[in-house]
Amino acid sequence: MEILEFCVQKLQSSEIDKFELYWEKSSHFSIEIKEGKLDHLSKANDQGLAIRVLKDQKLGFSYTFDLRPEAVTKAIALAVEVAALMPSDPLNDLCSVGEGKSGFSSVLYPSIESFDTKGLEQRLETKIEKVREFENHALQKNSKIKRVRKAGYDESWGETIMVDSSGEQVRHQSSLFGYRITCVAEHEGAAEMGSDAQYSNFLDQLQPDEVADYAARNALQLLGAGQAPTMNCPVVLRNDVVAELLGFLAGSFSAENIDKNFSLFAGKKGEKVFSDHLTIYDDALLAGGVASSPFDGEGVPSQTTVLVDQGLLTNFLYDSYYSRKHRTRTTASSRRGSLKSPPGVGPSNLYLAKGKTSPEKLHAEIKKGILITDVMGLHTANPITGEFSFGASGILIENGKLSRPVKGFAIAGNILDLLKQVSAVGSDLRFWGSVGAPSLLISKLAISGT
Repeated sequence: MEILEFCVQKLQSSEIDKFELYWEKSSHFSIEIKEGKLDHLSKANDQGLAIRVLKDQKLGFSYTFDLRPEAVTKAIALAVEVAALMPSDPLNDLCSVGEGKSGFSSVLYPSIESFDTKGLEQRLETKIEKVREFENHALQKNSKIKRVRKAGYDESWGETIMVDSSGEQVRHQSSLFGYRITCVAEHEGAAEMGSDAQYSNFLDQLQPDEVADYAARNALQLLGAGQAPTMNCPVVLRNDVVAELLGFLAGSFSAENIDKNFSLFAGKKGEKVFSDHLTIYDDALLAGGVASSPFDGEGVPSQTTVLVDQGLLTNFLYDSYYSRKHRTRTTASSRRGSLKSPPGVGPSNLYLAKGKTSPEKLHAEIKKGILITDVMGLHTANPITGEFSFGASGILIENGKLSRPVKGFAIAGNILDLLKQVSAVGSDLRFWGSVGAPSLLISKLAISGT
């Protein structure tokens, strides 16, 4: 608080129009167990300050991890120097977190409970032993699970304080815990890997045994996989595959990418882009969401945004700059990936709303098709046109039942066209980090096999 007060006094006496301080303190901790023994233990602490200044409609930015007064003074001077060199833009501005003109009353900031003091205070020895049990649970799942490549535990906490030109501030604390594992299954010379991870703001909400079971099942289900026949058939995209696709689409919802014509959705707002069965939210207020926060990277109160409503593209993600440029309201979608760079546009908790159909009933709809459990090369899809060609693995579906595993087949097409073919949505919504999705039934997809 002393260094922030020092910064406020320095900046308020400077010949600038506005300023913004973003202070962050964080701690990261991880454990890895291999063959029952502690293989890796690390802990890192960071603390730093990012500064933005506005003068004559020019924005300057700097940061420092050295919080001594002389270092902070140098960072302030650098931000002012940078602003003088930047082009003037009438859309440039800085938000105010205090009450008054362009400010937000404290009552507008939602209460987000995401800090687990009890979990952080749990003894180190207890955490190590739990990871050891976590690895052992996966190995005991099935005799074909021969080894665990990695069984890990991650823990982090952070505090953020934002201060505006009047000296008003908002702050938030959060914690994050997670288990991750990769299992190897072997049988008759064949070997397959399966992975899973689960994260939560609260340690006691994690289910490590479920994570181990899921990873082991993923490894076991593809053992002895054969080749898939070439066919044009219905497919079920498992929820983790759908989450990967949604993560790929996330950038296309950014108003910044729309503005740069680097989006699948450029010029499509208000149009039907997906199946009627699909509704997509970006929700920074989601209870239990790992990216939930009372404010965004500019100090704007968080909100829930409907991006796609029953297939209709209703909104994009806007920070304050692009909301002014597009003459609309901000969706509080300013995000800071690091103290080392200014905030940009991005999602919070992005998810596809769940349906009412169980995964088993999705399979029951199919006489002959495939459950796709993995795709390779998602990063190669064209982010502007949506064209894709992936390698894939999965399990054949015959007469409504899962039959035999297959891999090495290819699927190709256009992501927009693919998601227009959704005929049912599963009830199995699950989050992987800040992206969540249920399984989807696609009415028809070309499979290139043998």
